Amino acid sequence: MTRFSLLVIGDTQYLFDGDRTAPGLLTATLERVDKLISAGAIAPLRHVIHVGDVTEHGWRSECEQALRTLTGSHETLDGLAWTIATGNHDVDQSHGDDRGPTPFLDAFGPGSPLVSGGHLVTPVAHSRDGYSSWRVLDLPGGGRLGVLALDWRPTAPTWAWADGILATHRDVPTVLVSHDAAVDARLTPHGAAIQERLRAHPHVFLVIGGHEWPSARVPVDGREFHAVNHQQLPFGGAGTVRVYEFDPEKGEAQAITLNAALTDPLLLHSVEARRHLSLARPEDQFRFPLPAALGGGRTVPWQADGFDLVVDEHPDGEREFEAELPGTAVIEVECVLPSAMPERWEVLLARLGSAPGSSEPLAALSLSSENFVGWQAAVESAECWATSHEYQPGAELTVVVRQGEGAGMWIDGDQVGRVDAVLAAPLLPGPWRWRVGAGEYAGQRADDFRGTVRRVRMWRAPSPLEG
Repeated sequence: MTRFSLLVIGDTQYLFDGDRTAPGLLTATLERVDKLISAGAIAPLRHVIHVGDVTEHGWRSECEQALRTLTGSHETLDGLAWTIATGNHDVDQSHGDDRGPTPFLDAFGPGSPLVSGGHLVTPVAHSRDGYSSWRVLDLPGGGRLGVLALDWRPTAPTWAWADGILATHRDVPTVLVSHDAAVDARLTPHGAAIQERLRAHPHVFLVIGGHEWPSARVPVDGREFHAVNHQQLPFGGAGTVRVYEFDPEKGEAQAITLNAALTDPLLLHSVEARRHLSLARPEDQFRFPLPAALGGGRTVPWQADGFDLVVDEHPDGEREFEAELPGTAVIEVECVLPSAMPERWEVLLARLGSAPGSSEPLAALSLSSENFVGWQAAVESAECWATSHEYQPGAELTVVVRQGEGAGMWIDGDQVGRVDAVLAAPLLPGPWRWRVGAGEYAGQRADDFRGTVRRVRMWRAPSPLEG
């Protein structure tokens, strides 16, 4: 499998509210998504999900306008199938899904033009009432993904239908969409009922809802519950959307929340609006692990896939060990930075022995007095550097360095941009003695690290005879 994305749209009820409509905010954000995907900044879209509360009242005029907006011309959305859940504002919320026909069902139910589209393995299945639905998507590079949407308030027959669907597709990793799922750092009562129902269905790894705001993330027993709703923002959400970017190679997904509203003249000069629209809350931008069926459960960083593990140390203070890393090699260091800014360079990990023509060690992963992390290493006829941005004192980091083919440095999964080209060269031959917790200068111990190194792992590429 290769990278792919799902687009998730939170509550849009205030954009389709009688004659008080503002669909342009959502259209502008969808156009921005188009540009990001076309530029390769976000993985290609596979499916689109709306969490419900598409409209304010569920009136026919509101549903028809929402349908026109969602089926508008968007380059990356054209031809994709949609999943649209029922929200409490879309229907008469005093009834369960046995409520009968509604304008919402006419616009977004089994006969909707949004239901069918690309990447569906089989036709979409609907519950007896038509308000809940199931589909299976094919994924790029192989694999499948199920998407089950439940009504705002499923009746017993719908729960039974959903149980049967999930039991029949136990081998398909599945996303469940239900309008009411999580709030703050806990499940809602309906979310808790979903969790109880899903105990028999561990392949449902992600539950997405809306309804409550601001957005929330609640991991429960290895399953993710997310509320995607931004009604605390100007214009009741400002057309904010979320992209879930799945990366099977890394075994993780990223939630990327964005909007285009800051270009609106009514908001551009508002300090409070700009602060909210920055969407910097950890509940809006985060990573989470994928299930094994989508590449998750990995214990080795993807940069070391297929390599041989040669070191796995859990140092308690300073420690030394031997490890040969000829050719392409990967080093991973889990650490906690000192609680105060360093006054000098401090070394987390050093390769002992002086570099040619220098008093510096053959290699070192260090923390600067400006609190950035740097990897310095001697290669043939040169010295190479990879340097991060500055971090807060006390930050917990996982640093991965790949020296040689496919070179780079990553911190907490994010690639470091300040990297010398000669990092692509292998480490210089010579002594292979390493020290954790301090460095070396002119052959003498130096530059103690005042933070904590929790773990050091090293991998090397197998030799041609082994590979």
